Amino acid sequence: MMGPRELIRIGTSGWSYKDWEGVFYEPGESKLQKYCRVFDTVEIDSTFYSYPSPDVVEGLARHTPRNFIFAAKIPLVITHDKKLDPSKGALKDLSRFLELLRPLRDSRKLGPLLIQLPPKFEYEKHAEVLERFLAELPGEYMFAVEFRDESWLRDDVMRILSRYNVAYTIVDEPLLPPETHVTADFAYIRWHGRGRSPWYYYHYSREELEAWKPKIIEVSGRVKSVYGYFNNHFKGYAVHNALQVLEILGVITPAQRRVLEEVERNLRHGVMEQPKLSQILPPEKIPDNVEDMLKLLTNQARLRRAKEIGGGEIEVLERTESTLSARVKEYRVFIDLERRMIIHDCADWARVKDVLSFCKHLAALMLRLEPDYSKRILREILMDRASWTFADYLDSS
Repeated sequence: MMGPRELIRIGTSGWSYKDWEGVFYEPGESKLQKYCRVFDTVEIDSTFYSYPSPDVVEGLARHTPRNFIFAAKIPLVITHDKKLDPSKGALKDLSRFLELLRPLRDSRKLGPLLIQLPPKFEYEKHAEVLERFLAELPGEYMFAVEFRDESWLRDDVMRILSRYNVAYTIVDEPLLPPETHVTADFAYIRWHGRGRSPWYYYHYSREELEAWKPKIIEVSGRVKSVYGYFNNHFKGYAVHNALQVLEILGVITPAQRRVLEEVERNLRHGVMEQPKLSQILPPEKIPDNVEDMLKLLTNQARLRRAKEIGGGEIEVLERTESTLSARVKEYRVFIDLERRMIIHDCADWARVKDVLSFCKHLAALMLRLEPDYSKRILREILMDRASWTFADYLDSS
């Protein structure tokens, strides 16, 4: 058995996913309200893609229970674009972010802030800039660092983290070993999954989660609190595995146990397991032309309006092997191929996203990108549209 219930908090990374309906949510119900009735913490993922609006943060502070805790990811403009470099304004951007989160802090609902580093952010090139950044972090906040490269798994790095009371993020994923370093007065754990395409499309077995019990117990004996989040969000797997860990640790409540049993019934009955045939296309049936691909994802009227959007109205902000950040007119677009997620914020998107269709801005972006890159994105979607999440910036939280 664990100690006091408040010592360990287990939740998920994000809460508003369409494919959790029928597994965890009832269609049409308030996802945040239901989530808060079951879990006492969540990791806000959408703050990684863009700064949150003040209204959204105020709403999160106002409409959640008194003891609910939000962790949040530091924006990628700080971690990926500026790579933590104070000379490029990374600390000023952090100050702006912390000011936006003030309502959560004032209501005592703000937990750890996650500094997730890029996969190619290596010790040899960036050790000094990391320490300069950590040295300037305000002490009244809790910070955790998630490395994505094994070069950081060194004793001197752990000593640096300990010096600034910054938690090493313990991970379960293909990139790094699940080592349980303790470098702060709290622990931070992220279960990403062990899948291949992508990692997050993974359902942990009971046996795999049981193996984490002694690690969590050992870590909890060395810190004031433990925060753990499941990032394997597809088909409600994160909810199921999070509740299973609470049960394995002996801290599950009767209400949570009832939800766990309900989720397991839904998963056993195959709810949401089989996408509609119209949402699956074998590779040989997918057109080899961007416009023809888009015809399968939007209607003729939206496609026509997409063609009227000029190239000067489209800006690619960042592009990596698996992600794309762009602006179309005044609207933002973020595409994550690994997480199978598209985040956008126009009014028409709010009308079409739940049926997994494109608005004119998404179509315009695909038409203006290099054809091979567009076709790669569109092919991934068309091969299994039901496995994708189409969200706006609030939903993706």
